[in-house]
Amino acid sequence: MLTGNGRYPGVDVLVVGAGPAGLAVARSTAAAGLNTLVVERQREVGEHVRTSGATALQTVTSLAAPPELYHRLARLRILSPSESVTFDCPDALCILDVRSFYRWLAKEAQAAGARIRTSAQATAPLLENGAVAGWHLGDEPVPARIVVDAGGHRAQVSKRAGLHEGFTRFGVGAEYELVAPGVDETEAVLIVGERYAPTGYAWSFPWGESRARLGVGLHHTDVRDDPKALLALLREESETLDLGLAGATVSEHHFGLIPAEGLAPTFVANGLVAVGDAAGQASLVVGEGIRISLLAGEMAAETIVEALGRGRTDRAALLPYEERFRSELSRELRIGERINRRLAANRDDARWDARVRLLRGMPAGLVVDLLQSRFDAAAVARWYLRRPWQLARSTVLARAALGRL
Repeated sequence: MLTGNGRYPGVDVLVVGAGPAGLAVARSTAAAGLNTLVVERQREVGEHVRTSGATALQTVTSLAAPPELYHRLARLRILSPSESVTFDCPDALCILDVRSFYRWLAKEAQAAGARIRTSAQATAPLLENGAVAGWHLGDEPVPARIVVDAGGHRAQVSKRAGLHEGFTRFGVGAEYELVAPGVDETEAVLIVGERYAPTGYAWSFPWGESRARLGVGLHHTDVRDDPKALLALLREESETLDLGLAGATVSEHHFGLIPAEGLAPTFVANGLVAVGDAAGQASLVVGEGIRISLLAGEMAAETIVEALGRGRTDRAALLPYEERFRSELSRELRIGERINRRLAANRDDARWDARVRLLRGMPAGLVVDLLQSRFDAAAVARWYLRRPWQLARSTVLARAALGRL
């Protein structure tokens, strides 16, 4: 077995990427006493924001995150070209202060004993008998018992190690961070339709202290519209949508991609584990991946601790993480992917209006869950029993409720 170098002696777990999935792994493995090193190519954790920060309130409260790191919402409004529906959903959704939340996760990992190195470029696998036995940081080999690819949609570690071939279909998003004194800080808004978000959706999310995030998300392989140009149009016409952004000023621009083709074929190999976007583990309805990334990181860490406790780094010892993730989450992500592809294929505003009218009859909790790919088949079935005429109008949900997805 390769031994540690003088700078990084005896690394048990090398995590590439300091996003939520990687930091969740690092916090748990370090807390279990494993020598854990996180490397991040940005100069600081959370330097560039690539997510709107919308997530389930339960996600942050279960972590005991400080309340100043997230903004609670009371309502969700969904707009199509000619329709609108509003749901009261207190204690269901929140918007993260993304940068501060990531940095808090990093501090939690460090408090557990993990080391974090920024401005570090992971370049090539370090192999021993065909298995991953560490990684090169620049020209420097860093032996590690297990390497974790938490590097996001590029999945460079997974591709270079031959775990999987990466992704070709992506959601691409452009976003303004605004200082918006007139924004309603209790209401998130989702917008669908051809004018602002063909084959995708747009959003306006307040996150406290007169701040809002205004964004447009598209599917890169489905449309060649420029999300930045559509975002500029949305901002220009925001008053017609009653977004409360008159007089708002831009404080930051964000841009990012998310895999949009489903789960990677496999998440584990000898000495290697992929988590988060690097494994395609994202909700594909409104692209909310933070919750699932955190869950994946915790599952992966549990398996890594168990495997290393038995002195094993082989694929068979790491496979329980993949099996558990697929057992608990793959069905709801598959439903999300099907819904995503149906939405992406829609270029008809009349159909968008019909879908928003369909939502009007749904309970708020069911809508919020579906937007995050949290699918309760029993709840959907009960809704259909009360409205059987809707079966033909939403076939993906109907098939899922019947157990055929």
